Amino acid sequence: MNKLIIAAAVAAAGFTGSAAIADVIGVSWASFQEERWKIDEAAMVAAIEAAGNTYVSADAESSSAKQLTDIEALLTQGVDALIINAWDKDAIAPAIEAAANEGIPVIGYDRLIEDARTFYLTFDNVGVGRIIAKSVQAVQPSGNYAIIKGDPGDPNAMFLLQGMMEVIGADVASGKIKIVGESFSDGWKPENAQKNMEQISDSK
Repeated sequence: MNKLIIAAAVAAAGFTGSAAIADVIGVSWASFQEERWKIDEAAMVAAIEAAGNTYVSADAESSSAKQLTDIEALLTQGVDALIINAWDKDAIAPAIEAAANEGIPVIGYDRLIEDARTFYLTFDNVGVGRIIAKSVQAVQPSGNYAIIKGDPGDPNAMFLLQGMMEVIGADVASGKIKIVGESFSDGWKPENAQKNMEQISDSK
């Protein structure tokens, strides 16, 4: 993750920090099961501290209930802004409402929170989908393909698929590429993705 992206997001929320007054940025992570989030956190901490602000965080450990409690606890600590990597965007609605009532800006990081009061910050997931498809196509330009998608409740899963189909769609339509299986993977968990791939392989 580009540190400048997070720095820009914090600034967009209105918290640039200063030597005299440092804002506290609370971050609620959905889960640290994946190494990717640890890398993202390191960049986020660096960007927030470089702006003169203070970083505090909580790990929901893949629990909707815990994430709601975590965010409520961050609000109680008096954070000046929230960055939320949502596990379940609907389950945290009460916390978003509480933050809005207190005038606390909320940034939805990588996982879309469908609330107009939140600022959505993510990668170009359609572009990532294109990169994935081009990389696979370079190795295997024709034949049978399996598409293992992300969590069905995360719009990013469909953004990725959109990018993939922009690359391979014409070949699928012509029959050059045949989609032999397509499955969502709950929670983006690698073990669920592997199970889906094994089931597709065993059925062919």
